[in-house]
This record gives sequence, C-alpha cells and structure tokens, in this order.
Amino acid sequence: MKFEEAGFSEPVLKAVKELGFTEMTSIQDQTIPAALSGRDVIGQAKTGSGKTAAFGLPIVEKVVPGAGLQAMILSPTRELALQTTNELKKFSKFKGLKVQPVYGGVDIGPQVSGLEEAEIVVGTPGRVIDHMERGTLDYESIKIFVLDEADKMIDMGFVDDIADIAYNLRADRQTMLFSATMPETMYAIRDEFTHDAVKVKTETQVEATLLKQFYYNVEPRQKFSMLVHLLKDEKPGLAIVFCNSKRETDAVARNLERYGIDAAPLHGDLSQNKRERVMGMFHAGEVRVLVATDVAARGLDIKNVTHIFNYDVTEDTEEFANRIGRTARMGEEGKAISLISERDREAFSRVLSAFAYDIKQLELPDFKSVPFDRHGTFEARVNPYVGIEGYARGGSPRYGGAYGHGGRGRPPATAGWRGGGRRGPQSGGSAGGGHMNARRSPRRRPESRY
Repeated sequence: MKFEEAGFSEPVLKAVKELGFTEMTSIQDQTIPAALSGRDVIGQAKTGSGKTAAFGLPIVEKVVPGAGLQAMILSPTRELALQTTNELKKFSKFKGLKVQPVYGGVDIGPQVSGLEEAEIVVGTPGRVIDHMERGTLDYESIKIFVLDEADKMIDMGFVDDIADIAYNLRADRQTMLFSATMPETMYAIRDEFTHDAVKVKTETQVEATLLKQFYYNVEPRQKFSMLVHLLKDEKPGLAIVFCNSKRETDAVARNLERYGIDAAPLHGDLSQNKRERVMGMFHAGEVRVLVATDVAARGLDIKNVTHIFNYDVTEDTEEFANRIGRTARMGEEGKAISLISERDREAFSRVLSAFAYDIKQLELPDFKSVPFDRHGTFEARVNPYVGIEGYARGGSPRYGGAYGHGGRGRPPATAGWRGGGRRGPQSGGSAGGGHMNARRSPRRRPESRY
C-alpha cells in the first residue's frame, strides 16, 4: 500500500513525502489501517522493518495539538527513546506536535518543563514511573499506549514497572505492542494489556541472500588478535562488535583504540552524555566500530552497518538473530562473522540447532598476534567523544547511577504503589512531589501475576 492511500491528513503526508517514504513495508501495511481505526495491535517484526512509522504515523495523525498529553511510548533504553522521539518529531513536523523524551541519567528539570506542553511522551519505564509519582506526568489523559521492543523490556526486568504504568492508564485506551520475538513469557502480558488486538507477524529474520555468515574456530588468547586482523582486512564501512558483558565491551574497545582502530563502547554504565556522543559519532561515520552489549544496542536503527562481529556468542538464540539483523537491511548486503572459542561452542551449537542458517566455517588466516590488555595498564588515547573516564588507567569506567534504565536505581515510590493491567483509574490521594500536587497519586495494583 502507498502512504497516500492510507487516509492520512495533509500535514502527515507532507512529512512522509519529505522523508522519501512511498510504499509501506510489510509491518506498516498490516499495522497502520488497524492503528488508525483505533484497534489494539500486537506486532512482531525484526528491527529495521519500519515499525516506528507503523505506530508513530497513526499516533501523529490521531493526536490533537494543544490538547494535553495523549500518547505514551515505552522503550527499553534511553537510546531507543531518543531515536523514537527524533522520528516522531520528523513525522509531526507540519502538525506542530511536541514530543518529550523522559529517561534517567540526566537532570529531570527540563523533562518536567517539557511535559507541561507535550502531546506525546517517549520514555523508559523507570523514569516514567518517577514522573507519575512526582505528579509531573498527566497519565490520566493518555489515549494511546505503545510498548516498543516489549520482549527486551521483559528481559531487562521491567515487567512490574510496565504493569504499574498500564494499571493506572484509562481503560478505554488504545494499546499497541511491538516485539522482535514473542516468547511464552510474554503471552500473559500481551493478553492482559490488549483487547481484541489485531495480530501482525512479518519476516523476523534477515534475508539469507543478502546476509553472508561465517565463523572461525579460534583459541581464546588469539580471539582479540583475530578481531584486529579482520577489522583491518575486511575494511568494513560501519561495524558492530558484540560482547556479552560491559567489562569485556570496555576492554575490547580500549584495546582496539590502542591499535589504531576508531572504536567506542556502548553499554548501560556509560553516562547519558557519553552514550549520546558515541551514537552521534557512529551515525556520522566518525567512529567506524561500535563495541556494544545486546541491551545497549537493542532496537537502535543504525544505517549502513556492513559487518557484525560476534566477539562473544550470546546464550540467547533469539538475541543472536537480533544481532546479525543489524546488517543487510533495506536491500543492502551484509556480513556476520562469529569468533568461536571453547566457551562459545555450546551457545553456538544452540544457534545452529534453532535456525536454518548457512554459516560457513573458514580456515584461520595468518595473522599477527597482538597483546590484549584487559586491565587498562597502558596509557590509552583519550577519545574526544568518550572522554578520559572511560579510557584512563585502571580498567572499566565507573559511571554514576542512571535510574530509569534496566529497572535499577529508581528512587523509592512516594505512594508505595504497584500497577497491573488494562483497568481504568480510580480515585486516590494527592500526588507526592512535583508542582502538580493536585493530581492524584498512582494506584496500588494487586499482587503481580508475572
């Protein structure tokens, strides 16, 4: 279907045209008509399939300028919240809507001010709850509720936070849930939060004709040397190197810098400003290699990634599919290379059993062995976009508490409430904190069933 056939108003179509959109992707074609009609939607699609527009354009179409906060989108990470915010601002350029992101790790003051005038809020669950408890977010007016990357939010331990939020929203809201995977653990949540939903499932894996996959068996002590060789030999446009831990992510990025490869880490312990600067440099091509954990990179739409390197193989087979799905997008070719040492073999065997991937084993080439300094004892180059904190002597950085991410570090609830499902609000006491003290505090929900 073409966008001009969907029934969008002129301001939305003008933005769509400016963005160069013409034909809808599969998830958009199946989701947008239902979303515009007010139906609840459950969508399963791979990252990069255009799902932000699938829920974002109907939201922009339905939200009324100047009528208060009307739509809420929950995201698992700060980066995804910011990415979604930027897309919604593009979609609403000619309608004049105000979109406010809310997430932890930054001053809450500007968010409070922005929420006073916003029609759409995009946030991480922890910081959304914080605003609800402070009385600075008018959740009673929310008509559209979106869970983006719902499976990852569940994996990150946000299930009770999501239930808290949903329990306090109006009963007649429209709910849309989007996820790359649909494990059985999500069934109860999906059924509780939606009503008579339109279920949409599109292709969830990258086209095999576009993605070439390879692996090398390598000794653990030679894994980093092999990575350096491949990055210099393959000459990728943009590459993402996946590690299983924050500490390994820091160490690999720091050592790549040592050998003249422009690399930067991305994980949850980096301060928000550093994360934003890293992503800005990577999007601009000024950093060619992003070394990331799965959680930090989940849901991010990064264009022109030519190579994925699995430095560590994830224990989660679905996460392996999400990793390699960050290349070979929009008709472009890509390459995924996995480095398999003894500790990776069991996880890699599960991947091979779960998917019908054609992953070719390659013989190890001749490559130079280089030292890997795990503890940061060398004098590292100071990166202007990351700063000395992350690359100074002494190993991994120690960045301060970014509550609103991962469900950890959130301030204690002022009202002692917990939320729950699709039921509407009841009367309650006054909200604690904030300048909207007349607004009632969120309700306590029944004991969690999740």
